[in-house]
Amino acid sequence: MKMQGLSLDQAPPYKIPMIYYIIASFYLVGFCLCMFIYASGIENRYYYEAISITHILTLGFFTHVMIGSLFQMIPVIIGVAYKKVNFQAIFVLLFLNAGTICFIISFLFSIKIFMHIASLCLLIALIFFALSTFFTILKTQDKNPTVKTFLTALSFLFLGVILGVITLINHGSGFTSKNFADVHITSIFFGWLIMLISGVSYKVVPMFYVTKEYPLFIKNHFYWIISLILILLSLFIITDSKFVPLFKTLLAVFTLIFSVTTIYLLKNRKRPRIDTTINLWFFAMINLSFACVIWMTSIWIKIDFDFLLAVVFGLGFAYSIINGMLYKIVPFLTWFHLSSKMIFDAEMSQVIKSKYMKIQYNIFIVSYFVFLLALLFKPFIYVAILLFLISSMILSYNIINAFKYYKSLNKTI
Repeated sequence: MKMQGLSLDQAPPYKIPMIYYIIASFYLVGFCLCMFIYASGIENRYYYEAISITHILTLGFFTHVMIGSLFQMIPVIIGVAYKKVNFQAIFVLLFLNAGTICFIISFLFSIKIFMHIASLCLLIALIFFALSTFFTILKTQDKNPTVKTFLTALSFLFLGVILGVITLINHGSGFTSKNFADVHITSIFFGWLIMLISGVSYKVVPMFYVTKEYPLFIKNHFYWIISLILILLSLFIITDSKFVPLFKTLLAVFTLIFSVTTIYLLKNRKRPRIDTTINLWFFAMINLSFACVIWMTSIWIKIDFDFLLAVVFGLGFAYSIINGMLYKIVPFLTWFHLSSKMIFDAEMSQVIKSKYMKIQYNIFIVSYFVFLLALLFKPFIYVAILLFLISSMILSYNIINAFKYYKSLNKTI
């Protein structure tokens, strides 16, 4: 079964991505609860509580959604299937959750043995996934820009995980890990997250939002330019080179070019209908643009914008774009899996109802601006967290409800 360049025949079972999405939504609720307990006492990003809370969001929510989506998207977009996909998905899920939970405990309660357990579990889960997906994609004959970008993103996931594990294993042993941690952060956020999102965007934005194609310059060159900058920047960070500010600026500039291009394509789409997913994509790309500008400013005028960047990049961009992707992927996923089973009663508009998407989106937007306000008036952090918790619970409800909708129409699950 082919559909607009998608291969639906090799798609994995519906349960695989949905289990990842549901667990991811639970971590989002856990993120809010930990924020409520610890956020007011955090003074900088090096606090153990800050490290733990950050990884609840990145490992618990972002990574679960991204891995679950790739298990679904690689066979559909690239056209090559994972071998023994059920085994691989469960294997990665078990070690990823064991590693994430041990990581959270290790930093919240300063238990070093859990750091080592977390290192081993996360290394197994993420390196296994990165290598398996890399060699699965490599089988395709069509090395188009999305394929090349995905391969590059997986390479940086591999690098970022190795650096993160080195930092974690040596934490507290006298090893100066700050530089390695900084390279880990840039590799994961720019080499993995943004690279993966750009590769997805080349397919998803023109197809789902009926826009023009991305310019060939971006599709053909963005991945290797960012890769070259990241490799050189990593070397300069580790060696404390004077070129670090320059290459951080270059990284921000080229990322800004991608985000502004995406905004332009979305603004000039052929069907200018507004819905929650398009609002989330706009909001995400606007925040990515602002994050690049804020980051460049902090590089050259030496002002600490860590918490502002955490809100603008972490929630404004990364969370928003993943939220938007979920609201596109889950209804489509549910509909075509039911259709492939010759169940034609399914309607994408009924999988996750529009009014619940809008409610969740509106509460999230208010929480985002209250988080920004909390940077000036710290007590507002509790209001922001409460609003984000409500939004997260509605998102979780929407995903679980989509799974129930599938089960109601397909009794064989």
